Formats: sequence, C-alpha cells, structure tokens
Amino acid sequence: MDPQELDGIPLVSTEEAIAEVRRWLEVEKVDPERIFTASGEQVIRYKDLITHLEQGTPDGKLLHFAISRGRVMKSERRRTLQHLLQIAASLASGSGEHPPDPTSSGAGAPSA
Repeated sequence: MDPQELDGIPLVSTEEAIAEVRRWLEVEKVDPERIFTASGEQVIRYKDLITHLEQGTPDGKLLHFAISRGRVMKSERRRTLQHLLQIAASLASGSGEHPPDPTSSGAGAPSA
C-alpha cells in the first residue's frame, strides 16, 4: 500500500489520519479500551491505532487507507445530497426544470 493513491483514492497524510483517530478518542469520546477490530486471536483496540499509524504496520496502512476512503465517500455523499436537494427544490417550485447532472458533464469530480 505504498502508492500515494490506491484505487484512485488520494491518501490523507499520516498526520491527518492520526488527527482523525485523536478526534474519535477526544471529541467523540470513544473508549480507548473498546475493540476497533478483531480477527481470530488478533485484537486491535482504539488506544493502539495511533501506534499502528505511526509505525506504518500493515494494520496501520489499512487504517490509513480506510480513513482516506471514508473521507472520499463522505464527500461524495455530501455532493449527492446537495444534488438531490436541488432537484427537490426545483420540483417544489414548480419550474419542472432539473438542475444539470454534475456527473454527466465529463469534467470529473472535484478533488476533496
């Protein structure tokens, strides 16, 4: 997972990924002892995530990718919701005109 982009998803920096985990722990008050993931004998708790990210372990690289992918998906959901709200507003106003589909322009999606 060394490339800067994997499957077209721009990776956030390690510092941004660590900041995201810190936000989970400090702002969202996730219990550090809570299990983040478990597979067989391996258990990773929230308190261990920053160490994995800092050391670049395979689990840290996977988490780094997941945080990056999550940000892209959140941005796409936001754009889709805005588009749907524009359509609803257009229909409610009775104009009958639909706003242009941002995915049909061929210009590509703006980067986050």
